[in-house]
Amino acid sequence: MSAFPSSSIGLPRSLNYDMPPSASDSCRSYSVNLAPDGLTQVSAPSQSLFTANAAVQSQFNSQIISFSIPSGNSNSVFLDTTHTTLSFSLTYNISTAASVTGGVFKLISSAASFFDQLVLYSNNTPLEQVNQYGLLQNFLLQNSVSLSQRVGGVTICMGSDSNGASGIDLAYANTGTFRYNFSIPLISILGVNSDKLFPVGMVNNLQLQMTTATLLPLVGYCTAVTTQPAFSQQFTLSEFSLNLKYIDIGEAAAGMLMMTIPDNRILYKTSTYTNSQVTLPSGSSGAQQLLLQIRNTSVKSVYSQFGMSNSVIAQSLISPNGYYDAINITTSSRQLQVGGNYFPNRPISDISRASEGYIYLLNSMGYSIPAQMGTTITRENYNSVGGVASVPTGANIETFLVLPAATSRAAPTGSDYSGQSVLQYPSGHFHGYDLERLNSILFSGINTRSTPPFLNLVIQNALNATISLNAWGYSDVVLAFDIGSKSVQAFV
Repeated sequence: MSAFPSSSIGLPRSLNYDMPPSASDSCRSYSVNLAPDGLTQVSAPSQSLFTANAAVQSQFNSQIISFSIPSGNSNSVFLDTTHTTLSFSLTYNISTAASVTGGVFKLISSAASFFDQLVLYSNNTPLEQVNQYGLLQNFLLQNSVSLSQRVGGVTICMGSDSNGASGIDLAYANTGTFRYNFSIPLISILGVNSDKLFPVGMVNNLQLQMTTATLLPLVGYCTAVTTQPAFSQQFTLSEFSLNLKYIDIGEAAAGMLMMTIPDNRILYKTSTYTNSQVTLPSGSSGAQQLLLQIRNTSVKSVYSQFGMSNSVIAQSLISPNGYYDAINITTSSRQLQVGGNYFPNRPISDISRASEGYIYLLNSMGYSIPAQMGTTITRENYNSVGGVASVPTGANIETFLVLPAATSRAAPTGSDYSGQSVLQYPSGHFHGYDLERLNSILFSGINTRSTPPFLNLVIQNALNATISLNAWGYSDVVLAFDIGSKSVQAFV
């Protein structure tokens, strides 16, 4: 019999009294609050807020808000990406109050929904581009923050509701000027995607561009309209500020750092999201194969969701939040394919084995134990159906599958709810595919440059609406900083 395993006698870490390094006396940190370079406010066009028995989402004004980021000054200056936020205000003035029956007027998801795209440039060359930005931030917010955790910064800063899974309620039934201020984190190399100090002093001409949404992320619903609200000022975004924290480590510390850098070059590991969109026409059913244009060197996960427009009244009663309602289109088989590899190995059935799909989504986001799996999504809104005329029937069909009607989700057998408002608890049928081979090492994902992923589906019931698939590839990025020329190149 083998001897019991043993190790050498030593001291625990709690008895390690070595002192960590100290900052130099010249080290300092300071905040920088940047105003936009040009355009400073964006206003919505004039339009009606309510239509009886329909969810209404109005048009907005797609404009680029651009910020020139101070950079290239000194090799001792860095950016603390954990402090990066974008703040702005929403204001409007109601001169005639609305009079409606059963009225609801809400921000969809969070204040991040006001933006469709983020692009970061250096020397006029894109370092990253994140499309469908608001949808992505909603995906990450809904699947990483529980309902109880929304109290605090998520509701105060981002504008998410603290008693639901959508955005805050907005004023419509009174006259006056209404003002809401928001601060959102950035899903960016300069934000939450990086965990090291960004060498902003070693690169020239950094510019961040945020493009506002084409659709106003506000939704109104009522059962009868007596008086539409009149506005003396339409919905306007203004007071934009890009908020950054700079750290100057001092010339002495910078000199020590430069001695450790070979070839005057820094390799900086971070990550980004690459978006791909595919349309499924009305009438689609059976086997479908969707090509995702995600061609990167190391794709660690793919996230996706199905959605449909709320511009058609019948569709607005099922998906009042438009594309922010992630719907189950009755896929009896769903699987991601990259070359000859399949993720997961056994296809997911969203109509009979729904829990497997969600646990696989959580695994793709890095969660592994029950304490990490608390999110905003409930069994009711995860199994929320859309884009079809009815829920499939049969002995092998998940009992909790429900097709909403009149913006309400009926309570399935076994639910603790008497029913759910889809406006308050949006449909949350989100997907995730774990492609990472080994955790915590560089380029551990799948190379999809020559073999982009396909999404293989079998749709049980024929679609009765045009469906949009939005997918994001979560990928490794290496930024190569050339200190001599103060330039940077992104390898994705």
